[in-house]
Amino acid sequence: MGRWVWRGLAAAPGIVVVAVLGLFAASEAMIRGKAEAPLVEVAAATDPGAIARGRQLATLYGCNGCHQANLQGNEWSNTFWDGRVYASNLTQVMPHYSDAQLARAIRAGVRPDGSRLWAMPSESWVTTTDAEMADLLAYLRSHARAGKATPKATFGPLTRWRILTGEIEPTTAWVTRARANPAFDAGGPFERGRHLATTVCSECHGSNLKGYEGDTPDLMIAASYDLPGFTRLMRTGVAADGKERRLMSEVSRSRFSHFTEQDVKDLHAYLTARAEQAP
Repeated sequence: MGRWVWRGLAAAPGIVVVAVLGLFAASEAMIRGKAEAPLVEVAAATDPGAIARGRQLATLYGCNGCHQANLQGNEWSNTFWDGRVYASNLTQVMPHYSDAQLARAIRAGVRPDGSRLWAMPSESWVTTTDAEMADLLAYLRSHARAGKATPKATFGPLTRWRILTGEIEPTTAWVTRARANPAFDAGGPFERGRHLATTVCSECHGSNLKGYEGDTPDLMIAASYDLPGFTRLMRTGVAADGKERRLMSEVSRSRFSHFTEQDVKDLHAYLTARAEQAP
């Protein structure tokens, strides 16, 4: 009996090595996986107001948050278990993309070679119009190459395990889910507000705006605000009870405060109509 125990103990390191290599190989195949997405012809707008309009969109969409105001990227994580993950230096990446390829990466989460992006919230921009994309591209292209190229991302053992178990998915999976779960259509008069909610609010509240249990609320809650109160929330991050709402308050001040007055009105009108009409 003791002999078999010792043999088992002697074999244990080899079993661990095989398991680790298997984890790496399986997760690496998923990380390197490719996807197909149509390449829609769109070009950066060239009219005098395009860059300013694109800057507005980049601010509302959060491009300047993850990739920084200078678009030179930012380190998100750097630990053994999670790996080293960056928001890319776009000024170094964009010269390798055509306008159509860059638009596809933004809206579908697919690189020029077909490989999939990870942690890019493309699901929020599946309904971005070609005109909006043209303005956004004009703004992004207005930045000359600067800074250092972003190092290649590494995935730690915990991240790889979460990828294998489906807890972490590629951006393309998010995009597919968003297309299958659109926000409630409250009718033509509210379409602009619905579009704003889909492209700006869905990153945190989901494509259908129903929120995520234990994390973010269903935006039905917006119906509890009158327009002045909703405007205050968008501009200052202060909720109806006079208190701040953590991330919501931060995002309001950094992003939503750039909504135009009409944007706020249209968004509030849609969210109120959704709360009244949605089943």
